[in-house]
Amino acid sequence: MNYSSEVLQRFGLPQADGAFPDETEGVVRGEAEDRSLGIWIRFDVQLRDGLIRAVRFQLFGCPHAIAAASLICERLEGKPARALAGIDLQAVAGSLDLPVEKYGKLLRIEDALLACRQALGRSQDTSEARKSCDEDETKDS
Repeated sequence: MNYSSEVLQRFGLPQADGAFPDETEGVVRGEAEDRSLGIWIRFDVQLRDGLIRAVRFQLFGCPHAIAAASLICERLEGKPARALAGIDLQAVAGSLDLPVEKYGKLLRIEDALLACRQALGRSQDTSEARKSCDEDETKDS
């Protein structure tokens, strides 16, 4: 398999690989896998004030997938949380000169990001529920 220089660089020294410790504040986690494609990926996304402060990934997969995850992490930092659902996979594929047979792996990477977005929605719902309960308790006092 031939790899572009960008894939080789990002595979050799991936940016943002690893995970945040479980107790890190403001972190949501999402993962996806497809055993038939040979990929498992988990993203940890740290948010503060509605912005993505940092992104980390753990991945079992090919050099193309590792390079794509590294590039996506880099592109997400500093963006609003809604960017988790708006990654341009064609741009990622183009930047890395990915062969078309690797696009299925990009879709699993997107699934993991969407799982982060869903986890964020659940954590916001929980925060809003806690806030509402706290306000109710204050009124009852």
